[in-house]
Amino acid sequence: DRGKGSFAIEVTVTNAVKPTNQYEQAGITWYKDGKPVFKLVKELVNGKLIIVPGAKPMAAATVQLRLIVTADTWTAQFRPDAKGDFKTAATGKLPAPGKDEVSIQCYNGPADAEHWIRFDDFRIRQL
Repeated sequence: DRGKGSFAIEVTVTNAVKPTNQYEQAGITWYKDGKPVFKLVKELVNGKLIIVPGAKPMAAATVQLRLIVTADTWTAQFRPDAKGDFKTAATGKLPAPGKDEVSIQCYNGPADAEHWIRFDDFRIRQL
């Protein structure tokens, strides 16, 4: 219940193969009442790998993603190769707490090739 404090959702994402398809992505999606509200992902957009939201460049095969949520805000953070300090990609407002859910996801890979994603160290912790 994010109405009772701040939480961090973290996962480390590694591409086994460099993404090739437009919008090929992997990361975290936040839902409210069964509907997606936003995502924190590494995504291929117009030939460039970026962190969404924020369109921050991301060339590393591995990135650690951290989504911090409070009763009414979110902060999307990342760190290449899961090393060093987290960098903030973007911040925003959340609707009032309700039926909140989170998922790790990957999609838009090519249908004719194996583009495996590895998720490590997934956790949700109260701050």
